[in-house]
Amino acid sequence: MQLTLTLSGSVGMQLLLLVSNLLLWENVASNPIASVSTEDLYHRLVEQTHNTFILAADVHSEFDLNFVKSRMSSWLKDRIFPLCHTASIHTPESRKQVHEIKTDELLKAMINVSISWEEPLNHLVSAVTALPGASVSMQKKAVALKDKNLLILEGLQTIYNRTQDNVEENKNFGYPAWSGLEDLQSSDEDTHLFAIYNLCRCIKRDMHKIDSYLKVLRCRVVFNNEC
Repeated sequence: MQLTLTLSGSVGMQLLLLVSNLLLWENVASNPIASVSTEDLYHRLVEQTHNTFILAADVHSEFDLNFVKSRMSSWLKDRIFPLCHTASIHTPESRKQVHEIKTDELLKAMINVSISWEEPLNHLVSAVTALPGASVSMQKKAVALKDKNLLILEGLQTIYNRTQDNVEENKNFGYPAWSGLEDLQSSDEDTHLFAIYNLCRCIKRDMHKIDSYLKVLRCRVVFNNEC
């Protein structure tokens, strides 16, 4: 059944986002992740991570086009990009390192990255939604990015737990705190825009990592490296 709504303003956006989130939850609830085989879970996660990376790249591109290039980068001039807040998480940097790292260690690294994005993505959605000039498309993609990260995290944790003999001993994960909220909520427009741009840049980087790592793990676990 197709539902047609005529809505306007922030109320309309909030209602549309609420409906979107409810439909997403309904879909997840009807397909309990615990009942999915590890092989199928890898296939689903690879598709999810790839689509999420595309979303992250789209959000970054839209922000770059509408708030960087269109403004001649005046607010970006002479600024030095800080390290992404996930930089302290040890992740392999080369294809050789990816293939050498143990499966559970790579899963743990991806989980740490995903957990580290829960709070920043919540605030990124709020910032993009309130950003004058941000398109509805960009707002929807930011929300989808947040939701998909949670689904990826749940899938990664499920696979990781299945690799452990004693799950109780492997609940603790070390992930860095995000300290960019003050800049993101700054009343100074240049600081505010730079904080959003940096989040867009870093989420694109990290989603590309997760996407790449998971494809290597699927090849290793599901196809016995014959792919």
